[in-house]
Amino acid sequence: MNDNLEHIADSIMHGMRDIATIEVVGDGVRFTTHCMYPSNGLVRVTVKGGRETVYASDEGEAVGEALSAGAVLRNPDKLLRGLLRPQGLDISNGIIRSDRMPLEAAPLAILAVSNAARDIAVWLYDHHRLKSSRDFRRMLSEFLKHKFDDQVSAATIVGKSNKPHKFANVISFPNGRRLIVDPVANDPSSINARVVAHLDVRSTNDPTIDQRIVYDDAEKWSPSDLNLLQVGANVIPFSKATDVIQRAAERVQVA
Repeated sequence: MNDNLEHIADSIMHGMRDIATIEVVGDGVRFTTHCMYPSNGLVRVTVKGGRETVYASDEGEAVGEALSAGAVLRNPDKLLRGLLRPQGLDISNGIIRSDRMPLEAAPLAILAVSNAARDIAVWLYDHHRLKSSRDFRRMLSEFLKHKFDDQVSAATIVGKSNKPHKFANVISFPNGRRLIVDPVANDPSSINARVVAHLDVRSTNDPTIDQRIVYDDAEKWSPSDLNLLQVGANVIPFSKATDVIQRAAERVQVA
């Protein structure tokens, strides 16, 4: 890692550790925050600069959100600059950015840019009457990655029938236990496939494996389908997934 980028990352990480994940990308340090775009993607802010002063930017993602949803923006800088200036921010070539500031003030710049990027994207969606889409599988994956980092990954687990089953999110803990967090789509084939997979894995009676199925409760589900999911594993509505998964993980870690 570039010594300067490592210095920036280390200096900012302490103040941001509870609200963002961090990675070095190119010539900057990128933070994935809890702010969410209308597409349900998480807002990312990149910090660049030297050892003493830095600036934060959204790298054009807010405007990109609107463009990818179908907005036609002939001069986004002129359109949006007036909305950003009261927040002490500017925009150039569609990129929202802060002024240069001392390195120790970077967490404030990250928060300002992340909130502004989200608000600008929302304003553009409303202004252009764009429809937002919801990808709860991606949202679940991003939450798990943010919370558990490299402890979570896709995994194949063999059931009692000796058939391998693929799971998108399996959290592994130092005590050797694993927690399956499995999203399911609201259609018969997905429901049946996930129930069969969970039943087969559960039938191994492996005490190191805990299983959860997550469904998107923003959609309308029939009681019979939810009851069927419950046969496979404990079921979690997505709106409550953050708290429920955190509590489940805490129990698994001390088991």
